[in-house]
Formats: sequence, structure tokens, C-alpha cells
Amino acid sequence: MAPKISTVADLFHRFHQSEMQLKQGKIAACLISFKEVIEAAPAIPKTEKEKNELDQEIDFFLKNLSAHKKFQDIFGNISFGDSDLETNLEFIKGMIIAQEEEIIERYQKDEETAEALRLEIGQEKRKQEEEFRQKVSEAIENIDQDNLPRAQEIMDEDESIREAVVSHYNDLGMQFRAAQSFEEAITNYSRALIVSPNDENLHYNMGRAHCEAGNTKKAEDFLAAAMKLNPEFDEGKILYEYLMKVNRCPEHSRPDQCQDKNIAGYFKSIFAGLRKTKPAEAAATDEPEGEAPPAL
Repeated sequence: MAPKISTVADLFHRFHQSEMQLKQGKIAACLISFKEVIEAAPAIPKTEKEKNELDQEIDFFLKNLSAHKKFQDIFGNISFGDSDLETNLEFIKGMIIAQEEEIIERYQKDEETAEALRLEIGQEKRKQEEEFRQKVSEAIENIDQDNLPRAQEIMDEDESIREAVVSHYNDLGMQFRAAQSFEEAITNYSRALIVSPNDENLHYNMGRAHCEAGNTKKAEDFLAAAMKLNPEFDEGKILYEYLMKVNRCPEHSRPDQCQDKNIAGYFKSIFAGLRKTKPAEAAATDEPEGEAPPAL
């Protein structure tokens, strides 16, 4: 049951609701809403401006209503253009009351049809979601089995499948890296890069994993690739510059010996307590960002 109309705002809201129902072809619901507007309007205090605005909108609405095929199916070919608005409103109110039983019956049928359609749409959506999950799983399974041509065929069907596959491997990479299982992290980042080789975030994540595993040379290579793809990648730039210092000058292999205080502070949580020649193997939980699923 619709809320009671007690204010001008309620009145306009219900009227605009009836306009929307007319546009949607829900003629029975439209007539029920409009009848409530007609009945409530006289008792609602309105300014002169509000009254004029409502009258103009209703006058335009009646013309559209009378021209609607579904309205004509119930009431025939009727015009509201020859009389004043008050007379027209009394006329249509009487028409609705006279045909109210049929209108309510139509409204109920419309609601039943709408509910059936919603169920059908819901079932179709669930079916599509399940098919999507199966496609993603199939692509992942083929990548895991090194059957890249078949995986590529599946991902070529829908770009969102490719995005889901990349997200799957990137998420696994983050989980393994956080657990200091760097080999598994690198394996999953590698698979993500096979699918999306031009994503600087993936190259950065791969570099991070190699860096924390102690292979700063490989880490630098991946950071160089990330910076080539996106020279404005600030987070990557900091790690890249640090790695270049580590790899070219042993005295920079510990953050407390690094002359660049920004870099030292940035990586202090990652490299604290490491041997002089080996970057961190312990990942802090409050590390800088950079491992969100890549934007494809």
C-alpha cells in the first residue's frame, strides 16, 4: 500500500510516480496513483506557484494519458482538451471509480507479470554468472596446465574473463608474498603477467617479490619494465631508484646507510634487520600500497 499523501512534496512525488508508470506502460498502476493525487490535492495547502506548477503538469499529463493505447483500451478515445482542468479531473476521477475493479485486476496482472519477469531475469543473471565463473575457472585451469592457446581463446570471448583471471593470480601472489612464500608468489605473478604483460602494477608486484626474496637484480629488471610502461608511477620510481643504488653500490644495501632519506624511510619496514648484502625477507603489514588488483 502506498504511503499517505500529507504534504505538497508527497503530492508531487505521487504524481511523478504516476507519470513514470505511464511512461513504463503500467497504465493500471498509473491510474491508481493518479486517483490518489486527485483525491488528496484539494486538502493539501499549496502556494500559488505550487498550484500553478501542479496544474500545468497535470494538464500535460492528461493529454499524454488520453493518447496512450492502453488507456484507450479501457476507456476508449477520450480528449481532455476542451474543458477546464477541474472539470477534467472530476471526469477522469469518475471514470476511474467506475472502472476501478477492472483497473485493479489489470494492476494485479501487471504485478504478477512483472514478478514473473523479475524471476526470469534473476534466473538468467544467475545462469550467466555461473557460466562466467566456469569460463574463468577453465581459463585458469588451462594456464596452470601451460595450455596457453586454449586459455587465450576463452579470455578472448570476454575481456571481463581476462580481468578476473589476472585478479585471481595477482591476489594469490599477494597472499603468498605476505606469507613470505616468495617462490609461489613469483609463480602467480608470472601467470598474471602472461595474461596482462603491459600492466605496470604487475611488474611492480613481481619486483617486490623478487626484492623481498633477495634477488635485487631481477627486481630491478621488473621495476625498469614498470617504469617504462608508466614513467609517472611514483611508487615504482621509489623502489626502482632504491634497487639501482643497492645493485650498484653495496653501501646502500641497508636503509640506514642510504643517503636518500625518503627512500630509506619508505623501505625501513621492509628491509629492517637484513644482512648487509641481502634485502628483506620479512614483509611488514603496514607496507606501502602497490598490490591492489591491477587496472587492465
